[in-house]
Amino acid sequence: MTQPNRNEPCACGSGRKAKNCCQRTGVSTGKNYRIAIPAFDHAPARQLSAADAVTVAQDYHASGNRERAEQIYGLILGADPENAEALFFTGVLRHQESRYQEALDFMLRGIAKLPGVANLHYNLGKLYDDLERYPEAIVEYRRAIEINPNHILAHNNLGLALREIGQFDLAIESLTRAVALQPTTQKLVQNLVSTLNYAPDMQPTDIFIAHKHFGQQFERPIARFARRAGENENSARPLRIGYVSPDFRQHSVAHFIEPVLAAHDKKKFEVFCYYNDTVSDDTTLRIQSLVPHWRVIAELSDHIAARKVQEDQIDILVDLAGHTNRNSLMMFARKPAPVQVTWLGYPNTTGFSCMDYRITDALCDPVGMTDSLHTEKLIRLPDCFSCFTPPAQSPTIGALPARNGGEIMFGSFNYFIKMNEQVIETWARILARVANSRLTLKYRSLNSESVQTVVRAAFAKHGVTRERLVLLGNDASQLDHLARYNSIDIALDPFPYNGTTTTCDALWMGVPVIALAGRTHVARVGVSQLTNTGLSELIAADVDSYVDIAVALANDLPRLTQLRGSLRERMKTSPLMDAPRFTRNLERAFHEMWLTHLALEK
Repeated sequence: MTQPNRNEPCACGSGRKAKNCCQRTGVSTGKNYRIAIPAFDHAPARQLSAADAVTVAQDYHASGNRERAEQIYGLILGADPENAEALFFTGVLRHQESRYQEALDFMLRGIAKLPGVANLHYNLGKLYDDLERYPEAIVEYRRAIEINPNHILAHNNLGLALREIGQFDLAIESLTRAVALQPTTQKLVQNLVSTLNYAPDMQPTDIFIAHKHFGQQFERPIARFARRAGENENSARPLRIGYVSPDFRQHSVAHFIEPVLAAHDKKKFEVFCYYNDTVSDDTTLRIQSLVPHWRVIAELSDHIAARKVQEDQIDILVDLAGHTNRNSLMMFARKPAPVQVTWLGYPNTTGFSCMDYRITDALCDPVGMTDSLHTEKLIRLPDCFSCFTPPAQSPTIGALPARNGGEIMFGSFNYFIKMNEQVIETWARILARVANSRLTLKYRSLNSESVQTVVRAAFAKHGVTRERLVLLGNDASQLDHLARYNSIDIALDPFPYNGTTTTCDALWMGVPVIALAGRTHVARVGVSQLTNTGLSELIAADVDSYVDIAVALANDLPRLTQLRGSLRERMKTSPLMDAPRFTRNLERAFHEMWLTHLALEK
């Protein structure tokens, strides 16, 4: 996502510039004493009051010089260990250094001595967010809003935290309030638009309208680049394809783009990757080794990044992020490539007129069902819209757990954000009908006891007792994560926002998945993946059928045992994992796009 301009007003609603706000209390407290500040950055050594010393430290902090800020806060605390601001903002520094427990200790000590300051509660809420302690974050954001009803960032972050625990109506209300207070900030509007995909009661048409309005608001003011000379000539050189993503790292998108990059026909396609992040891990290095042209654009403005794309003479530019975090949509708005495509990373339209195509398949987007819900033209690939590659090292598939323990273990490793009230009620119905059964939920934020409490309470409303839920957080490695499927008999896909990588992981580990066929792409990913692995009998047309299919499968141990032993091989031989076949289909689609472009340019 485009980062805010530090010279613009801060989104907290204070009226201060962004670079001078949200790390400031707006007040100064402390005893009447002076601090000896050493000479820094050609400034003379000074004797300052405690209040002025705090201001100097905050100036260094806001300018990015955390080392100087920490030195001064240390001097203040040396003179007065109870200085509230120095305590709190030492905590903010620790937070920025990912020293979370130290950060929490300092911030709680500081805020206890200086209650009633909106930005302190906002900053504490941000720390709880990063700790994935969303209930506590919600409390702090609400306190910030009570103190300052126009604190835009508190409204925004409150909405995102509410979204994480499945309270979509309240989340949308808070995000809408943030947008109303500052309607021209792209990130705020994008947070609202992307959240609509998860809301079970939103109509597809209304979600489309919101995306289209986003495009109209933020794309129209951007001047498009002039066509490059000779771009309409049908030259003999390979087509230049540029893939743009912040997720060329250990991320679900990488599972699906890596096999394509490896399988591309290097004689016909010259591949460029534009990486909009600075994280580098083993996945990053592998992906980088697969392409001849690697560009890191994370620190570039959208305009400069677009200029680089044009200088590379990219023919087809492919967005792999949509409206997800750190996306490059405003680069695409400048139209640096003659053909622009969105694919893979976001399950809906961009809403942009500059995006020519969206890649999908006829199972996720049946002809005539969703075409009118996109500003892009839908290109339906044969078979499936994506190609999965499992980790190079995967655990051996274990025996069916139900054969050993005498109970059926259902499971879902999707984020709780996808588990709305209807999903929880449906899964509770399944547990009620399968007497000797339990449900395992596993995702990162279940490391937090407060999130566990929220989840247990949500299921308790539908009669699911504590002993029937197994709640698991992060594992130390991806290998350990996948091995958890050896304790699961049947996986349950959430709706309307289906799993994608989680479904593939489950099938790869021999666990069948029950899915519900919805009305839009986001709600039909399971349809595509299960159909392409020959499991269409596990796709339900409605909620009652979903329950019936799950119950019937739970009562058919021979069928579960057969699936356990055959699913991995079925996955290997399916279109879902046939990278050469999938990539040839994708390349044909690219060629057709390019020929259409050439014909239109004549």
